[in-house]
Amino acid sequence: ALTVQAEPRLYDVEVIVFSQVTAGADSEDDSRSGSVSGQARGSSSASVFTELPAGAYRLNNIRGGLASASGYHVLYHNAWRQPAYGRASAVAYPIRARAGNGRDILEGSVTLIKERYLHLDVDLLFRVGSASPGVHSDGPVYRLNEQRRIRSSELHYFDHPRFGLIARVTPYAAPEEPAAPEPAGEGLP
Repeated sequence: ALTVQAEPRLYDVEVIVFSQVTAGADSEDDSRSGSVSGQARGSSSASVFTELPAGAYRLNNIRGGLASASGYHVLYHNAWRQPAYGRASAVAYPIRARAGNGRDILEGSVTLIKERYLHLDVDLLFRVGSASPGVHSDGPVYRLNEQRRIRSSELHYFDHPRFGLIARVTPYAAPEEPAAPEPAGEGLP
């Protein structure tokens, strides 16, 4: 008997990564330029990810709240659609971004896993005062590395004393095909 393997379910993943300015830390205000220069790249499996347009983002209110609050700087905000696979086949979404101040660098990955439950694995490095990605800096390097079972369509917060990540994973439902319109004039005398 021929078995047909079902296509994996698609999910929309949206993440915001932000830094927390601590007392005595460099507190220059770069929140107005909190956008990042960088998207997912460098992955040989990039074809499994579909970047979503900014108009599809659902966490803009949270981003706005963080950007306007003192003590927080938005480092990264992006959304994409992807299939969810088991842990052995899961593909990491690469994150690389330079903060608005030009000195702080965020790099790492977010991995969506679907087994019996959904899981989100976050592994990010936040390099303060770096010259360029991958280059050793004199500034501190902070790591957020957490694997967590999640529920779809809920907000999830991954915390570190220096930076954090807010994520929402939503099952993707393809838009319904509109029914074909009835041809005009049929049945009229």
